[in-house]
Amino acid sequence: MIKNILFGVDGSAHGDVAREYAMDLALRLNAQLEAVHVVDSRMLDFPIIAPQTGLIPWNPGVLNGLQEALRTRGEALLKETEERARAAGIALTSSLEFGHPAQVFGEIQARTELVVLGRQGEHAGPEFTGSTMERFIRRARRPCLVTPAEFQPVRKILVGTDGSPAAGRALHEAVELANGLQVPLVILAVAERESDLATAQKNALEAHSLARAHECAAASITAVGAPALCLLDKAAETGCNLIALGSHGHGWIYDRLIGSAAAHVASRAPVPVLLVH
Repeated sequence: MIKNILFGVDGSAHGDVAREYAMDLALRLNAQLEAVHVVDSRMLDFPIIAPQTGLIPWNPGVLNGLQEALRTRGEALLKETEERARAAGIALTSSLEFGHPAQVFGEIQARTELVVLGRQGEHAGPEFTGSTMERFIRRARRPCLVTPAEFQPVRKILVGTDGSPAAGRALHEAVELANGLQVPLVILAVAERESDLATAQKNALEAHSLARAHECAAASITAVGAPALCLLDKAAETGCNLIALGSHGHGWIYDRLIGSAAAHVASRAPVPVLLVH
């Protein structure tokens, strides 16, 4: 059972949605929350570079002023988050960090069981690939929930399985989360070709047996096609509003979802995506 949740606060619309998911999960799981705001050190690099470009006169006070402004803004965002949590009756701690966001979250992830981050940050472009989120996921050792543009309470979970160790860990997290939230679980195994369907059915049956052994209300299904598209289609078809996946491993999840397809699922899914190392 998840008892500690850490989430990022950056003042962006996606960050606000991540906060809603984190708070909703904390209430339903009776978990401790930690809100983290990272003052992006890259924002402080410009005054250092500026003298070399000749674009603006160098003034040592510029750096200190900018750093203080960013700190003040971060403290205000955290204070607002603390007030929201207090009003909701949620136990919350907060911290202000300095550095590259992906690196900072990589360093502090050890103190939580689940990291919740918005799909896009304050300065992100429309694409997931190459973003802070993508870079953090590649170094993540804790489950990471990538949240979409809009919030909706989790009512049913879809988990992908391919028989790999990483998929097994994702299944374990999905079962624990489904039981904690008291929602049903749908297990999906994908065969890229008809000739692979028997293997997919075997993986689905084994995963279903494990879920039922943990007294999880679960059903299993199989599909034939491109894994990323099948995940999105089946989530919509079955009414699942959270997708859980192993982020590393062997088989189709590793081969097809780490890289462009992973970017596709995490950036296009209208529901949160739980990535498990």
